[in-house]
Amino acid sequence: MSDKLPVFDRKAALDLLDNDEDLLQILIDSFLEENKFEKDVLEKLIAEGKLSEAASYVHATKGAARQLCMEKLKTSGQKLEDLLRGKSEGEAQPLVEEMLEDYKEAVKVLTE
Repeated sequence: MSDKLPVFDRKAALDLLDNDEDLLQILIDSFLEENKFEKDVLEKLIAEGKLSEAASYVHATKGAARQLCMEKLKTSGQKLEDLLRGKSEGEAQPLVEEMLEDYKEAVKVLTE
């Protein structure tokens, strides 16, 4: 399902920002420079049973994705966050991998 979602919807993001290109670029730069999503960090938190911290870590990236209308990353982040917060059931690892791939794809699109 998430394969059909846009990686980055520039028009929608601009609509949210009243077509302010400068502000959009600031948000993109902030996402790329300040919002590092690292698999090792997340897996360590999960392995240590720090699920609330892991959920907060995912939430930060998901929130930034939402601001930038990166629907694919937002969706995979929401699924993983829900699992970590106990709102859904399943295995964390496949969702970690999905979110990581969506993050990498978003970074690639934003830096092209």
